[in-house]
Amino acid sequence: MQCEYLCNLPDEFRVSTVRLYFNALKEKLEPILGSDGRAQEVLASNIVADKCLVAVCNEKLVGIMGIQTNEGGFVNPNLRTMMKVYGLFGGMLRLGGLAILHHTTRADELYVDGVAVAREMRSMGIGSRLFDLLDRMASKKGIQTISLEVIDTNRRAKALYENLGFVAVKTRTIWPLNMFVKFPFKSATLMVKKIR
Repeated sequence: MQCEYLCNLPDEFRVSTVRLYFNALKEKLEPILGSDGRAQEVLASNIVADKCLVAVCNEKLVGIMGIQTNEGGFVNPNLRTMMKVYGLFGGMLRLGGLAILHHTTRADELYVDGVAVAREMRSMGIGSRLFDLLDRMASKKGIQTISLEVIDTNRRAKALYENLGFVAVKTRTIWPLNMFVKFPFKSATLMVKKIR
């Protein structure tokens, strides 16, 4: 199957991107944003189309990689949007919850916000191809480091990242924050890949 890989998100794939991205990052996002349509509303209204890599096969979005630079990331919810969707207190609380997941990115770094591949397209090399494109993008821009975080419940992703050359550099536990936000994982590991 021939897939097309793009360096931005075409408008016609926004709705399917929100669905795919939220489902792939559900363990991180659902405890904060909830499982109703409000989470998708927040994502849809805060996607930055040029901060991602996209895989399209047969005119269907099958893969997405959100990218964060020191200038912002793929999904950048702001207080105004959060308050509109969840109310004043709920919006502030959820924005604080998202801050727990935030990674501060240096000027010489690309951070992978998240990777999502459609279930029926997994194990077909789409995720690996997205990472290959990211490596080339980083090289071209003079970026020295690509980083990402993987949660302890996602062993399959961690194995893929290790095969792609990422090395675990730091693990942080979510406790005691998970007493307030009921994350279904206990820790997240920062993994780094140096670009030559």
